[in-house]
Amino acid sequence: MSTAYEQALTEVGNEGRFQKCFDVKYNVLVVFMWSMAYMNIILSLAFTPYTCKLPDKTDLNISDYTWKLKHIPVHSDANGDIKFESCTIYTHPDVNNDTSECDAYTYDKTWYDSTIPSEKNWVCDKEINIANLFAYSKIGEAFGSVLFGWIGDVYGRRPTYMVSMVLIVLGRLISLLAGSSFLIFATGCIIAAFPSWSVPQSVSVISMEISSSARRTITTSMRYTAFSIGLATVPFFYWWLRDWKLFVIITTAPLIPWIIFSWKIPESPRWLCVTGKSKQGIKCLKKIAKDNNRDLKVDTEKEIMSMEIEDSHSGYGPLALFSGKRIALNTILLLILWVFVSISYSVLLLSAGEKSGLNPFIQFSLQSIAEIPANFLGAWLCDHIGRRRSTTMSFFVIGSIWTIISLRELNIQWIRAWWINSALIAIGRLTIAISFFAINLLNLEIYPTSLRSSGMSLGNVVSSVAAAIAPYILYLLPETIEDANILGSNKTKYSKLSKTKKPAPEDLT
Repeated sequence: MSTAYEQALTEVGNEGRFQKCFDVKYNVLVVFMWSMAYMNIILSLAFTPYTCKLPDKTDLNISDYTWKLKHIPVHSDANGDIKFESCTIYTHPDVNNDTSECDAYTYDKTWYDSTIPSEKNWVCDKEINIANLFAYSKIGEAFGSVLFGWIGDVYGRRPTYMVSMVLIVLGRLISLLAGSSFLIFATGCIIAAFPSWSVPQSVSVISMEISSSARRTITTSMRYTAFSIGLATVPFFYWWLRDWKLFVIITTAPLIPWIIFSWKIPESPRWLCVTGKSKQGIKCLKKIAKDNNRDLKVDTEKEIMSMEIEDSHSGYGPLALFSGKRIALNTILLLILWVFVSISYSVLLLSAGEKSGLNPFIQFSLQSIAEIPANFLGAWLCDHIGRRRSTTMSFFVIGSIWTIISLRELNIQWIRAWWINSALIAIGRLTIAISFFAINLLNLEIYPTSLRSSGMSLGNVVSSVAAAIAPYILYLLPETIEDANILGSNKTKYSKLSKTKKPAPEDLT
């Protein structure tokens, strides 16, 4: 079947107008808009500086700073600077230094009018909600990848794409309507994450199966470039709108027209032929031939119709990826690569623009732009030195970056500079993007047609589970020497300071 199909694809054209139009519509436009909808909830979970809400002034002659100093405890950081506590307030400031947890909070609105944590007060002890949401979403991606990978191999690439788009929009709508309920909000995030990667996965598989092998790096570059441009663009919508709900609506709504017209996406003729739907497959091939001004020969058409269905084991889904020694070994090695790449990328992505005091939107955008040249560099490396060497080289670079980052905790000041941190994140994301590029090509190429979706889905499963660890790494990661000294002690990151002596105002100048 493979030989007959390749002959048919050559006859109808495998690099013509049909393929180019498909790439522009789905590998570029759909992936661009999908990337914004995929990322909007993560950006909306951004933390903003906060302190306890102060009581109304009883004396208008007192300055705001003095009034705040009277009610909010302070502490010295590792550099000796005085900082206000975020989660505690003096209970009776005129009587003693006893403190209590905040009942309400005031948020810094320099960059955001509202975020999910600020609207729902997911701060202090509830800050773990953010890590949990990210983890739940990634676990949802893992289960969804298994299900939709199997659906893609058994029922087709097109229905997988259609259902995935619907669930993403539905999930975001549920989160928008969740109110103060963490359970409902998390349910919406999981529903949206459940099929999320099935959209670009379905597109990439169809693209591969209607194109020549020479176009694989080109279409992969287009898809990843569109994804990176989407990531670089989406923070500017938040900067403009400033409200997380408007931001999520504006960046999710563009998917709706693609849902309405999703029936127009072509099914993979290779999948149709392999699964015994040869008449439909030939119909698709003739559509490609028409758009490319080519013809499908009668003899080739008869050969496709006379071929027997391959024994694909597709009904077993991911289990078929371990059905033989060689395919099992390849699968295991690829899954190991997915784990390391996914954890590194997720940690870098979530830490982009944090705690530097600079514009978080521009920082996130610039670091996302760093991925764009990686798509073309990755294509060049994969074509000239191979997929394996490209992956090995990028792993060496990212390992070196993590080594440098670890030196920050030795109090080497130049490494702790904000611009060093931003540069390391940008280089890291560029390097990991090359790894993603190479690994995706390997996933597409080592599996047969009947197992291609399952192979990519299993990679997404392991990738998502590994990424679920990332927010907890950041949550526990010490940012300063002081944090490192506290980590592992009987104090928590947000422990309240009872009976703390209030400093005199002159001590804070």
